[in-house]
Amino acid sequence: MTSIIVHGGAGTYSPGAEHEKALAQACEAAARVLASGGSACDAAVEATVLMENAPVLNAGYGSSLNLNGEVENDAAIMLDDMSCGSVAALHGFANPILAARYVMERTDHVLLVGCGADAFARHAGLVERDQRSPARIERYRRARAKLERGEDIHFMPRLRAFYDELRNDPDWDGERDPESGTVGIVVRDESGRIAAASSTGGMMLKLPGRVGDTGVIGAGTYCDCRGGVSATGHGEPVIRHGMGRALVEAFADVGAAGAMARVMRTACDESFEFGLIGIDATGDVAIGYSTQAMSWAAFEDGVLRTFLSHPIPRST
Repeated sequence: MTSIIVHGGAGTYSPGAEHEKALAQACEAAARVLASGGSACDAAVEATVLMENAPVLNAGYGSSLNLNGEVENDAAIMLDDMSCGSVAALHGFANPILAARYVMERTDHVLLVGCGADAFARHAGLVERDQRSPARIERYRRARAKLERGEDIHFMPRLRAFYDELRNDPDWDGERDPESGTVGIVVRDESGRIAAASSTGGMMLKLPGRVGDTGVIGAGTYCDCRGGVSATGHGEPVIRHGMGRALVEAFADVGAAGAMARVMRTACDESFEFGLIGIDATGDVAIGYSTQAMSWAAFEDGVLRTFLSHPIPRST
């Protein structure tokens, strides 16, 4: 059974039709790759590139800005044979997922970061691009102005308090929350091969050099013969608890739905704010989140579903 699922981030935002359109297009792009004989890896990368190019999503163009007003991207890909590659704190490249794939296919390493990742991407000939969209720049300016009026983000609890202040501010106009981050995909092709990929701009106003769960294999991105997972949301708890691998390990015990229920109980018990998508070895899809919302789309044997449950015409 062919199965595809993508997500556009979990958080305290209100995803709408523009998110649905971008994610549906990503699903259908992956489906076309599979229909033309491409691999699960090819399909995952193709769809992730589309999501990285969609300004409404926090990955690639339209990424969140760090404290210095710069974009640092993380991305990862992993296959069911446990081949994997990732980059973190990548600067100024249009499609970080391509850099992650090249790490997997062209090196003996798993993770490249910072200036080393930049040099590798440049040597590979990847397209360079300013990832700061006008909307994200404006959001950064407003958030930074509030910060400069007295908030402190030296460590995570104070950063969280700052975001809470933004959401409760009567002057806040209802824009999407700055931390509605990360895109991801899991694909299972007709032969049963599975691939998982994730890409993100991370948290708005994060400290320069901060790496979240997306680029950490076993945390925000994981895949083996039992299934694949991509995570989104508050990355630090996802890293600490290895949530991606935990979900895949549970697939073998209780299947997709049971595994997701088990992992989400942990999320609720620990007050994590995150979301997960996954596909198990049989092709069953799992979706779970502990935040206000998560945008997603799933394509299973020719049927497209989205988080808004809108009928969307098939692309031709």
